Formats: sequence, C-alpha cells, structure tokens
Amino acid sequence: MKTILFKTIIIAFFVGMTAGCSDEDENRFRPGSTHEKPNPTEPEGGLDFSKLTADNHPRLLMNDEAFTALKAKVNANTSANLTLLHNTIMGVCNSKGMNAADLVYKLDASNKRILDVSRDALLRIFTCAYAYRMTGDAKYLTKAEKDINAVCNFPDWNSKRHFLDVGEMATAVAFGYDWLYNELSAATRTKAANALLKFAFQQAQEKNWNLNFYEATNNWNQVCNGGLVCAALASYENNPSEAKDMIEKALESNKPALEVMYSPDGNYPEGSGYWCYGTLYQVLMLAALDSTLGTDNGLSSTPGFSKTAEYMLYMTGLNSKFFNYSDCAPSSTAALASWWFADKYNNPSLLYNELKMLKNGEYASCAENRLLPMIMAFANNLNLDAVSAPSNKLWSGKGETPVVMVHTDWTYTDTDKYLGIKGGMAGSSHGHMDAGSFVYDAYGVRWSMDFGLQSYTTLESVLAGLGGNLWDMGQNSMRWDVFRLNNLNHSTISINDARHRVGGAATLTSTINTATELGAIFNLTDVVSDQAASATRTVKIVNDENLVVIDEIKARTDKSAKVRWCMVTPAVPTVESNRIVLTNGSKVMYLTASGSVKPSYKTWSTTSENSYDQANPGTYMVGFEATVTANQTASFTTTLTPKQN
Repeated sequence: MKTILFKTIIIAFFVGMTAGCSDEDENRFRPGSTHEKPNPTEPEGGLDFSKLTADNHPRLLMNDEAFTALKAKVNANTSANLTLLHNTIMGVCNSKGMNAADLVYKLDASNKRILDVSRDALLRIFTCAYAYRMTGDAKYLTKAEKDINAVCNFPDWNSKRHFLDVGEMATAVAFGYDWLYNELSAATRTKAANALLKFAFQQAQEKNWNLNFYEATNNWNQVCNGGLVCAALASYENNPSEAKDMIEKALESNKPALEVMYSPDGNYPEGSGYWCYGTLYQVLMLAALDSTLGTDNGLSSTPGFSKTAEYMLYMTGLNSKFFNYSDCAPSSTAALASWWFADKYNNPSLLYNELKMLKNGEYASCAENRLLPMIMAFANNLNLDAVSAPSNKLWSGKGETPVVMVHTDWTYTDTDKYLGIKGGMAGSSHGHMDAGSFVYDAYGVRWSMDFGLQSYTTLESVLAGLGGNLWDMGQNSMRWDVFRLNNLNHSTISINDARHRVGGAATLTSTINTATELGAIFNLTDVVSDQAASATRTVKIVNDENLVVIDEIKARTDKSAKVRWCMVTPAVPTVESNRIVLTNGSKVMYLTASGSVKPSYKTWSTTSENSYDQANPGTYMVGFEATVTANQTASFTTTLTPKQN
C-alpha cells in the first residue's frame, strides 16, 4: 500500500506542476492564494488513524466543539442566512425526517433498486441526528435510533442489484452512528457497526455488485466511495482492517475518476443534475477525511476541481431552469456542494444562486435535501451577508463535455439573457445525442429548450422486454430510439435524418467574448462524419438583442447532405413565408433563416410513435431543412429576433 500511495503522491505532484504551467484564460475561477485553506497530502508515515477511537465521537464533519459553536451562533441569530438554513433543516426534519411510517425493504418498479428507501433513511436519520445535536430534544434521538435499527435489520442493502443503494444507506447509518454515538444504546451501536461491515464493506471487498464503481469515472465512483468512506471513518474502531481497506481503495480509485470528470476546467460530463449528486458526495468524502484524518490525500488538488463550483454557478438560467443537457431535468435545484467550495476557497460569491434559492424556500424541497445537515459545517465558517453577483458574463470549459454559458447581466429578469451551448459525445455517461444543442432564455422566456431525461424506471423494463437495454450506449442501441435521447429531437442539426455518431465528439473551437458578441464556435464534424465531410456551429448573442446561429456544412463526395435544423421550444409557432413566428404569452420572437442553399421552414411533432415515450405537452419543434449537394459547402444563418413593441 505504501508503494501505491507513494506513486499517488508523485503523480499528483507532476499533474499539479503541469497544471501550474498552463495558461489561464480570463474566465476561469482562481481560488485566492491568500485565502485557500491548506490541503495537506498524506504524511510520510501514511494516514494517521489513531484518533478514530470509541471515545472520539462525533467526528465526521463536526465534533462537539464545532456543534457547540454552531448552536451558539444560531441561537444568537448573528447571521440571518445561517439561521434560515438551520430553520430549513429543522423544517425538513419535522415534516419528513419524523415520518412515523416504518422503513420497509421494497424494490422499485424496475425490480432493481431500493434507492428511494436508502434516501428516505438518510433524510430521516441525518436530519434527526442534526436536530438532536442542536436541540437536545430526545424525540429526535428516539426516531433516529428506530430508523437505524430498521435498516440494519434489512436482509441486505441491495449491493448485487444496485450498489448505489449501499452508498446512500451506508451514509445514513454512518452519520447516525457517529453523531449520536454517546446516546445510542450499546445494542444499536453494535448492530449498526455489524451492518456496515456485512452489508457495505464486505460486499465491496467480495465484489458483490452490479457495477465495479472503483473503475467508474462518473457519479457511481463518488457516491459509493463517499458512502463507504464515511462509514469506515465513523465505525473504524469496530472493524479497523476492513475500514482501512475501504479508505485506501477509495483514495486509490477516486483520483483518476476526478481527473476524467473535472479536468481541465471543472465542467461535469454528466451535467447539472448529476453534478448536484456526484459532486455532493465527493465533497462529503473530502470533508469527512479532512475532519477525521486531517487530509484528503490531495484529491481536492485535482486539476479543474477547484473551478467546478463556478461551472455550476453558470448552469442556471432564467425562471429557475438548468442548462439541462444529458440525463438532467430542466428545473434547477440546490447545488449543495457549492457550500464546501465557498468555505474551502473563502469565496462566498459561489453561493449567489444558493442564497437566492434558500430565501425563496426552495431548499426544503431540493433534490438532495437529505444531505442538508452537512452544509452547516461549511456555512458556519462563512460571511453569508456579503455575497455578490458574478462579474464575468461568459464561462467556458473543455474536457469530455465542453460547454459555454453566457449570462448577460445576472439579474434573472427580462433584461438578462442566458445561453448554454454544449459539445461532447452521446457515448458519455448519461449522454444524449445532443452535441451542438443550445438553450436560450431572453425576455423572461426559454425560447430554445431541452426535453431532459425520462424516468429510467419507465424505460428499463419496457426496453428489456423488447430486447433492448437503456444503458447500452452502442450505436445501434434501443436507447437512441427513446424520443428524448435522439438527436432529431434536440436543438441541433441532423444530417440525412441519421443518428449522431455515439463515439463522435463535438469540440469547442473558440469562445466569443467581445463588447457586442457573446458565444462560441463548436466543431461537430466527428459527430456527423458518416453523413457529412465537415460541420461547424457558431452560437452567439449579438448586441444584447438577437441570437445568431451559423452552421457551415460540407457534404461528402459520395452523398448529399440533407440538413435538418431543429429547435425545441415551448413557444407556439406560426410558419410564414419568410419566417417562423414564436409566441409565448405576450412575448413574440421571430425565427429567420438564410443560406447559400435556400432553407425550407418546418415544424415537427413532439408526439412520439413509441408507446413507452413520455408525453411532451406544450412543446414544439421548429426549424428548416435544406440539402447540400455532394462535395459542396453551404452556410446557414439563423436569427432569433424579438418583436419590437
């Protein structure tokens, strides 16, 4: 193990040296060198587990002293936002955490997961543990202990079908065990420690899983490792050999995964929804390691990781809507991991969107509300009354899924315009055939949208019954027959009505960031190379008024290229001879297209012929078709222009 850890340190050193020599572009987030908290790597003698003893609880994220300080600050109401966050957690606890119904082992509709049960257990146990620590009210202790015993009496935590369930359940039991250690009965402590050993550690050691999360480079690596590490750190004194193994394996496997997911600029391949999930468990693991062992072994120094919270800051457009590429829903949700980054780099401005959602009451129902108590460990260190809006209008990132986002004034009002453009490839984790697609908000309306994901449980069994597999990312997979996943139904181009190439990657060529134009240029050639010789797309906001999309297509020598230019929209379209009129309430936008080959305006139905596809009411697809003859090049310019009142 020492050899492995020595290699990890050497690799991290040279990766860090390489990153330090690269040019910084103007929109990258730079943690302040005078404020960034130290990030010690593993000491020469190896990790120090000596403080992980039975008489040293609580220790995950906060110890007795930290809880006392937090309680005093909340009771004194010295920070209105901190008090609001505390009251929000207490509200979640009282309304959901105190749910009197028994936790029952039950598989979901796909007969595959108990993930909802694991998440319910985590919400109940974690919020009740927090409530007890902050109030001393025995009802919260009693409820948490009841639910700990319930899940520890399960026959298993479903590792063989869906190991992600184990990651979340282990987190639940870990925090209940650690934060309530001195008040739990000896029998409950023993049962919890034994369950963590039997249902979590041994399952990972014996590879009783549906997927090797150690080799994954997506949220599975983060959630499973995060849960196992929290459990190992919480219960170390009971099973030190197995716990040490969990921690060391996590450190070894997580580093290469972080490099894939965040390098070089911090944008997350799986999109906003999975950032909120995977990155939250990532920082939970880092904070748990740092609070108990005094180090995260250099994981947080992975190139791009320090910049990822700013990526997430730019992922929210107007009307609380995400730039929801890949398997992500359109409605924005709290990015709880941002609190760790704000604390780590002493940059409260990263919480600009978070405080807005907190004050609007959105935190109580956010997707990851079961983990709300963890952010109090970071919020307690921040000045939450001095959060300003971002100063840059454009953010860009390369990597596996390159993206560019624009906010013109950050007011989230009718004067603010938002643009998100993506590259990447369909074959990425949770990918869609959406390379070159864009969302666009202006004048209070999302004019170009993405349908987003369809619930997996509505597709998995049906596709399996038809001989398919939703998670088969191959070119001929039935995954791409799903309406919302196919390129024909995204705001992008398609050639000859063919599928995008699953392994074809759209790359970011350059950004456009001037006083009059904001946007980017993407090269889509690899995505459509079986149908066209080359394809580039430019998307930009011009003069803070119009959206302009320029597509240049060169046909192959052996075939013509029928271009389908599509935009998904909630606006009602009316096709006229020289334009498409888009109406959304009192707002009107004109779509016009011109080109060296004359385009023919079209609309397409958003109703699928597949019985398993989710309905898309209130949506439309608009655009044009044009055919580029073999070996010829054509350029098309499409403009969205607001009606002048």
